[in-house]
Amino acid sequence: MKITQVLLTPNAYSRPQKLLRKVTHIVIHWVGNPGNTAMANCNYFESLKEGNTYASAHYIVGLQGEIIQCIPESELAYHAGPANSYSIGIENCHPDQGGKFNSATYVSLVSLCANICRRYGLNPEEALLRHYDITGKMCPKYYVEHPIAWKQLQEDVKKVLDILEEDQALVDAVKALISAGIQLDLKIWGNTKTMKLTYVKQMIERIGKKYDCASYKETIDFLVSKDCIKVREPWDEEKFKAEWCRQVLINVKEKLLK
Repeated sequence: MKITQVLLTPNAYSRPQKLLRKVTHIVIHWVGNPGNTAMANCNYFESLKEGNTYASAHYIVGLQGEIIQCIPESELAYHAGPANSYSIGIENCHPDQGGKFNSATYVSLVSLCANICRRYGLNPEEALLRHYDITGKMCPKYYVEHPIAWKQLQEDVKKVLDILEEDQALVDAVKALISAGIQLDLKIWGNTKTMKLTYVKQMIERIGKKYDCASYKETIDFLVSKDCIKVREPWDEEKFKAEWCRQVLINVKEKLLK
């Protein structure tokens, strides 16, 4: 997920530089201008410094999935009335007056929301709101008119958040093992997609070395005895899978590194 910062010039109407009290919610909007780009909407917010209209958002997601950040998350944006002081506002471009986000916009929005939820410890089913939920305004139009689609968006954010949290658990485990003196490469073992299964025996043996195990088999015996490995056969047969390696690394952190 790439975010391009195009921060608004500090001004009274679109970037007042007031601090957010605490981020507890994310408010979703539609731009209300079919076919308009993220940059065009950012320029509109910038132009408000010359007028007397209060409006802005922290992020704008474009028709190609591009994400522009207009205001730092630490600052208030004028997007949702009474919720301004505790929420992050996200405007979304849409191809037509129906207001449904296209697939590129939708995917980027879901990723952005999941990322924000992870960083602030938010539950998407509670923290994700429509502008409509706060002020009654028909925004974002399609997701007000189609509550099932709105519920699906919340669920999709939760799914991505769950994956992010799982990955973080693995990264935390590998970092803990490295700190404990076990020689592992975070770039290899911190992500199931980058794990090199040809190195699994070496990884197991390095864990075993810390606990005075002399061989791969002896380490497997030890990890089974400590309930770090639940099913032994695949490890004896050396039929490795990244998901199993992930769980072993997490189990070693939780059960042995106390």
